[in-house]
Formats: sequence, structure tokens, C-alpha cells
Amino acid sequence: MSKWLFAVTALLGVSPVVAQNCSADGTVVNSVNHAAIARAHVTVTGKDDSSFVDTDASGKWRIGNLPCGHVNVSAVRPGFIRMPQILSFEAAADSPLRDVKIELTPQAVLAGRVLDDQGDPIQGAQVNFMTTRIINGIRGIQSSNSMITNDLGEYRFSGLAAGKYFVCANGPPGLVANGAPSLGERCYPGPIDGGAAGAMNVSAGYEGRVDFTLSPLPAFHVSGVVSGHPADGTGLVTLTPRRLAARLSGLAAPIHPDGTFVIRGVAPGPYTISARSAQFDDRLMAVAPVDVGNGDVDGIQLRLQAGVVVTGTLKIVSPLGKKPEKPQYSLFLKSSDGTVRPGISGWDDTRTSFSIDDVMPGNYRVEFSPPAPFYLKSATLGGHDMVASEVPIGPGATAIELVISDDGGIIEGDVSVDDAPISGWVVLERNGIPSRNAATDSKGHFRIDALPPGDYQAYAWDDNTKVEYANPEWMKRNGKGVAASVAPGQTAQVKLVRQVAPPE
Repeated sequence: MSKWLFAVTALLGVSPVVAQNCSADGTVVNSVNHAAIARAHVTVTGKDDSSFVDTDASGKWRIGNLPCGHVNVSAVRPGFIRMPQILSFEAAADSPLRDVKIELTPQAVLAGRVLDDQGDPIQGAQVNFMTTRIINGIRGIQSSNSMITNDLGEYRFSGLAAGKYFVCANGPPGLVANGAPSLGERCYPGPIDGGAAGAMNVSAGYEGRVDFTLSPLPAFHVSGVVSGHPADGTGLVTLTPRRLAARLSGLAAPIHPDGTFVIRGVAPGPYTISARSAQFDDRLMAVAPVDVGNGDVDGIQLRLQAGVVVTGTLKIVSPLGKKPEKPQYSLFLKSSDGTVRPGISGWDDTRTSFSIDDVMPGNYRVEFSPPAPFYLKSATLGGHDMVASEVPIGPGATAIELVISDDGGIIEGDVSVDDAPISGWVVLERNGIPSRNAATDSKGHFRIDALPPGDYQAYAWDDNTKVEYANPEWMKRNGKGVAASVAPGQTAQVKLVRQVAPPE
């Protein structure tokens, strides 16, 4: 501060402002064995800037001259999961941050080689690493990572978090030329057909090795006729492995002018065959399952057809005499085979009638989200409930009838453990079907509104990503719910004890 500025502030009776500096120190340790981690990179982030420092040989760190106020502290280190624990503090000049402990979780690593039946390395083999994961309350097996082997047939997956995994190896992807044998798939610990129960348990810091030997498989052809195909048009038939673990590229063949096709070099296994009127045209298509055993498959019949136009009506029932202020509606037609048809293609001027274009014939249920305070009261097609079960949709189908209402109720309450409030995740179930879920606030309070009147079961969990809430058997075995009855326009109060999701 200059002498002139000091003189002016003194004359005005104003004390000069001196910026306060804060400091922080602590250690970085291994979350498994609690050993100190040297050369970990620590970051302390304030409102306007960040400061960095590396830990010493004993895992200790210190940063001075920090701006006071709210700061976040984190650390990273090669060999540990790069999803760092982030700690939040309020830094004050008269109360330095002392002994901040940051825990890093060691990565898991899995490596190995892929060889042929003669013991030679397979370059370009595709290795897939898959994990069991719960999404929207349903446990499934999903691809986590994949890579191609090098010239020594080697692969290596690093940076893995603890969990349950499968690893599968396939021969080099691509078309099989001239009927030459392809290489079969191998998975460890075994085939994934048995589901998540057969996965290997990988702990933090695990380092394992899995080698594969792939044997030749015979190759066959799949042939048939596509009807409904324009004689002067182009078209393609594609054969794609149905199994999740099979990540080989689909085999393809053109549709000839007379509608015939032949796909060669097909290894035994389950497939989905699809035909399109043009390679990138979804408007005319056909899909069917094909199982290839120990011989050629001939006589496949595929008929191209356009998706049907599904119509529907929307009825608003409002005891409060209201209408949605912003009538933006989200609608999905979902099928258990994985087919999803999103969106409403068009509305009439009154927004009471709608249409959905290009829906492939099949069995679907409805998911529809009106804006609060409205809720979906019912969704029917030909008198059949499309919320609770799948209903056939095809040419000539009647209109979907949606009814929304604003006379919903509220479930409100608190979550605790040992009578102490605690944050968590609340799941509501109605008639054995997941209805709504929401996080509590930091004090364990929650409020879920716009609920259809009826009887519910309410559950509280520590981690919703570990809860199979869409699996009735799992919920019956593990869940401890509290009954709540929702009356139109009323609030039901519940008190929930937070459960810890059981290990996989």
C-alpha cells in the first residue's frame, strides 16, 4: 500500500483492508491398507483459484496463502482410481485446516494373452471387459471396456474399480472370407448366459491374469428371401450376434433384385437378422431371430414393412379446474425386447390428440410424464392397461387413451438411522411396481408430490445404484418398507429407517 493511500485512509478514518490468508495440511493414504502415498497430487480449490502441491515421502502435504472461505480438497495419483474423493471445508484465518485425510482407492488390473489352438498369439483379437450394473433398478451385464490385442496377443485393462466382472475374447472382428473358419468366443469365469451370479469378484488393488485359447469354428451360410422389396431399390440384410458378449461386427449381404440374399461365413450361435430397404433407411425393415447350429440355414422369409402410425388422445381431469401451464409431454413406448420408440410426432391444435410415426409392430407399454402437479391417471389401448403390462401394437390398432389428473397426493417424511436424521434415497412402490424415487435433503427430509391416489410401500436406501428396486423378488427378500396410503389432494407422513444395500 502506498504512503498516499495510507494517508487518505487515515484522514477518512478508514482502516486499510488486509487480505486474510488461510492454510491447510494433511495426508494422502491408501484406502485399503492405509499406507501413506508419496507424490500424490493435491488440489485445493477456492472460489476464484486453485493451489497445488505433491505429497512428500510420508504422504504429507501443506499449502499456505490460501484464500479463506469455502474450499474443496482432492488428490490423484497414477495407480489409483481417477475418481478422487473431494472434501469440502470452510477455511478461516483463526482456524487453519489441519490433518485433512484423503483416501485414494487403488486400481484393479487384469491382463493376459489371446492364443490360437496352436499356441500362437492372435493379433487383433477383441477382448471385452463387462461388469454387472444396476440401471433404473434392473441388474444387467454391460460392456465396461474393450480393446484389441497387440502383435503378441496381449491385452491389459487398468484403472478398474472394485466390482463383479466378466472378460471375453473373440477372434479378429470383420467378415469371414470364403467360408474360412472363425474363432470361437471364450469368457472368464465362464459363459455370461448364467447372469451376474457367475461373475468374478474384483477387489480394490486386485491384479490378475487371464489367458485365452480360441479354437476354430465351422462356418455356414444363412439364406432366404425378402418380400416387399422394390425391384429397383437397394437393400441390405445384416446378421448380428444376439449375445451380449459377442462383439463381432455384423455380417452383411445385399438384397438381390429378386429379393434373395446369402450371408456366408456364419459361425454357430444365436443371431438377429434384419433387412432394410436401403442401408440407412428405417422406414421399410424386417427383423427376426435366427439360430445357427451345425449346418446351413436356408429358407428365411423376411417381409419389409413400414412402421405403423399410432394415434392417441389425451384427456385432462382437473378437480382444481387447472390446465398444464406448459404442456410439454414426454412419452415412450417400451418393449421388453429392448425396443424403445420415443416421442410424440405431432399434436392437433387443441393438444388433445396426437400421433406417433414409424412404430414397428410389437408389444409395448407406456411411460408418460406430464408436468406437475399432473400425473398419469391411466393409459389404455383397447381397454388394456399399458402402464402395468405390454400391449400388442400393429396395423389397425385402436388409439391409445391417456388420462392425466391433478388430484394427486403427497408422501412426505424423514429418514434416520438409530433415531438420528441421515440423508438417503427413497423408493416408492405401488402394486409391486416401482413408482417414484427421490433423494432426501442433507437432513434426511423428503417430499414426493403428484402421486396417483392409492396404497404405496416406501423404502429408504443408502445407495440407489445398488438397489434392484425393479426386481420384485429382490425387494421382497431385502426391502423393509413402510406402508403409506395416498388420498386425493392429501399428504401422507412416513418415517423411514435407511437400509444399507446388501453386497452384490
